[in-house]
Amino acid sequence: MTAPQATLRPHTGSSHGWALVDARRKDELIRAIAIGRATAGPLHAELDLTDRCNVACYFCNQQDTRTKLQIPLERAVGLIDEMAEAGLASVRLSGGGDPLHHREILAILDHLHRRGVVVDNLTTNAVSLTPSVARRLIDQEAREVNVSLNTVDGADYRRMMQVKPALFDRVLDNVRHLLAVRGERRLPIVTLQFLLDRRNAPRALEMDDLAREIGADRIVLSAVQQIADDRLSGSDLLDAGDAERLLPVFTEIYRRHPPGEPLDLELNLDVQGLGPMLAAARRRAGAAPASPFPIAPSFRAQDGGCFFAWYSTAITGNGNVYPCCQLIRPKGPVMGNVLEQGAGGVWHGERYERLRHEMREALLDGADRNLDPARFEILDPVCHTPGRCWLKTMYFQWDDAFYARLHEAVEAARTNRARVRVARGAAAAVTGRLPWLAPAVDRLRDASRPLRVWLRHRFGLDLTEAS
Repeated sequence: MTAPQATLRPHTGSSHGWALVDARRKDELIRAIAIGRATAGPLHAELDLTDRCNVACYFCNQQDTRTKLQIPLERAVGLIDEMAEAGLASVRLSGGGDPLHHREILAILDHLHRRGVVVDNLTTNAVSLTPSVARRLIDQEAREVNVSLNTVDGADYRRMMQVKPALFDRVLDNVRHLLAVRGERRLPIVTLQFLLDRRNAPRALEMDDLAREIGADRIVLSAVQQIADDRLSGSDLLDAGDAERLLPVFTEIYRRHPPGEPLDLELNLDVQGLGPMLAAARRRAGAAPASPFPIAPSFRAQDGGCFFAWYSTAITGNGNVYPCCQLIRPKGPVMGNVLEQGAGGVWHGERYERLRHEMREALLDGADRNLDPARFEILDPVCHTPGRCWLKTMYFQWDDAFYARLHEAVEAARTNRARVRVARGAAAAVTGRLPWLAPAVDRLRDASRPLRVWLRHRFGLDLTEAS
């Protein structure tokens, strides 16, 4: 099995697997969303194969769910095989723990490659980025290695990662080795990611210097965000009150990154209320305001609901499955466990079916979508609130052909749902006036349910819409 090839879009290495999905499979995805049925399996998966980690980042949202478990090699191989047979095209290796801390990571990389499943992204602290790992990532053409470096020296590394400062130099050596062995090859893209809080944000220029000195392809500057149960001290988190002191810093950052600059820049500070500061910095620097994650002309806000319940999944080191990495948290929605049910059993299970129903309802609601608890048991505000999910913002909204076709399919489904609701309202009005008809109507509804389900799956004629 050979994965489809795709050209990297400007300014990105990984794409949450989207660049590896061809038009035919996107059409299958759209049809499944419109009808409300499952796809054969996820096209992309985040595999957090181990909960074991060699650092303890103070800002990690998964520390509250972390165990010392990892999916054994034989189970990981079976899981990859099962999902590959169902159409899996790419994976993100992340964690839970650090993916390179899995004891059998080399064998896992080799098996993914044999099955034609592309490593779209490896997110790692790079402590265990050994020469053997580096060689495989290069030879197997992983698309991006995202190194969570987070700061610029050993002392601050100790504060943020809660480990010995000497590890910082080991990480830099490992990244330099990866880049040296890669040489002139295009892949993998090497990204240095820095997480900014009030203590290190003024050092953003030093971060840029370090990325240039190492020879990285991309630098990502993001803000530390609050995690579950508001566990982080608010005094460490950036907010709009930091704008004045950071404006000169980011003005200079923009000056250093004119169009055509070899070091690609990504800034993710808008959620903290620092978007206006970044806009002012761009103006001062005379920088082009173009986003590295453009929005297609066909994209409409009313079609911006999440569709990950048909596209992607996230599997943790104890086998638990979540809709995506954004929802891996203590009270996050567990879809099932692959060690107990298998990947297909979870994907086609009751919880995923419920999630698909809720995602589809929210998508059909469009701009009017809300989280009425009577309708939505699983769906989270991050799944439907515009701008809350960086996955959807970054990796999908540029796809003009996809969103044009999705809009047509969703509009047809909206029209169908409206007609069904009108018919149900009329039936309710009749039985309200003639209550003796209600039992007969209920019997007809129950008796016709198999037919209505068949019509939905076969022709997309949905007569089962919830009101």
